[in-house]
Amino acid sequence: MTDTDTHLEIERTYDMPEGDDLPDLIGVGSIARTERQEPFGLDATYWDTERYDLVASRVTVRRRTGGPDAGWHIKRAASDTVRHEQHFALTDDPDTVPDEVLAALFAERRGRGLRPVVRITTTRAVVRLLDEDDDQVAELADDRVVAQRLDDHAPATPRTWREVEVEVAEGVDEQVAHELFAALDGRFADIDAHPAAVTSKLARGLEGAPAARLRTAEKPEKHTAARALTKRLRKLRSTLLALEGQLRAGAETDLRETARTSLDIAAVLGSYRPAFPATPATDRAAEAADALAAVTARAALADYLVERLPHASTPAQDLLVDAMTRERVLAATRERRAVAVGEVTAFLHSERYLELLDALDDAVERPAPTAWALRSPKHVAQDVSAVEKPRVRDLVRNAVGDDDESVGPVDREAADRAATETAWRAATRARAAMDVLGDDAFPHALWKRIGDAADVLTERVRSLHALDVLRVHSGIAERGGEGTFGYGVLAGDRVRLAEDSYDQAVQALNRV
Repeated sequence: MTDTDTHLEIERTYDMPEGDDLPDLIGVGSIARTERQEPFGLDATYWDTERYDLVASRVTVRRRTGGPDAGWHIKRAASDTVRHEQHFALTDDPDTVPDEVLAALFAERRGRGLRPVVRITTTRAVVRLLDEDDDQVAELADDRVVAQRLDDHAPATPRTWREVEVEVAEGVDEQVAHELFAALDGRFADIDAHPAAVTSKLARGLEGAPAARLRTAEKPEKHTAARALTKRLRKLRSTLLALEGQLRAGAETDLRETARTSLDIAAVLGSYRPAFPATPATDRAAEAADALAAVTARAALADYLVERLPHASTPAQDLLVDAMTRERVLAATRERRAVAVGEVTAFLHSERYLELLDALDDAVERPAPTAWALRSPKHVAQDVSAVEKPRVRDLVRNAVGDDDESVGPVDREAADRAATETAWRAATRARAAMDVLGDDAFPHALWKRIGDAADVLTERVRSLHALDVLRVHSGIAERGGEGTFGYGVLAGDRVRLAEDSYDQAVQALNRV
């Protein structure tokens, strides 16, 4: 095994009565014969934060010795039967979590340190389940388990139980695996063994532990704004964590979805601020959400420019752009995107981001809605409209107002871009906020006017940033004695779009 290895684990766990024999599995699916191996021992120490953040995130981390896969393991549960398992090499020091494991768990542990929480020893008897060609269909592990909590309030007597895990062979289709499990359920039911209600050894071993993150509250009442806000934040948190994991791993990530998700979170925490506890921590989380929305919006904008700026709007104009110009523009936009993605990744490693995640955890797992939020969506929407409508109007007015002639043209352009970006994010956030409560909460006419302003400002922001890239690199080309005609062709498109979007923004201002 390499230092780190990742694979998909699809398994079913059954509660087994002590002393009973395993059921006959011949004939289930493609199982034609079984091959029982000698029992062996496993010794695993599971780690978590003081608040049990990993368990709450359906993630486990352990150091295990014995068996064929000794080492450090991270398991992320996608469902009761499907887990993504990541393996790291076994280290000599049993009391220190390796840095690479800590790095892989940064978001789930909320940046906090880990400590041992449970020691689980297992006597395992493996039975290979083979088809008629002696290819392995699945592996059955018959486990006798002893679990001892390691916290200060742990009982003196460990918990013991017997369970059977059936894991399908690598490469088996997930649908085929579930069909096999459905057939196995009947054979195990014949001996009074059933799929386990709790499939994680760690969760069983932790029973009774003072797990702060596992203390959840009831959902807010139906048909209230609080219920809609909690539901939306739960979905947004899940999406954000998935996207963040891709960014951390350096994997290809949909930057525009990342920006939309971040903006939606900022919309909920900002536009609906009275729905959440009036604490400094909530204020900081709302500010962090705004900051994340801003930095991810810049990355999404940079990604758009990589895709669109090197090409003119029509095939005829595109033929006028020489290869050197196109390559220079593409290199410049890619560099901007790399810088912007680096800023996003840096934010994801910041204390502000961890505070935001803590606030999302509380809002989703332990909602404490205020009286303001426990009203109907229509009543809450009236209050939100009264704040967001003039806010958007003022920012749009600032973005399309007269330029300050006392400063130079470069500074005026920078100020124009900044004001337009601010108005763009405000209008887009306001539209996102209106989407949270459903179609009937806000007047459709207002939703459409705010949405139109957001769309116009999106186009204007893109054009202003595109013109900035072209101006800078056209100047570089000119100083180097190169032709600038291609830059002019590309800029012509953007000037027209910028002017059109300016006129449309003025019209949108009059309608908001």
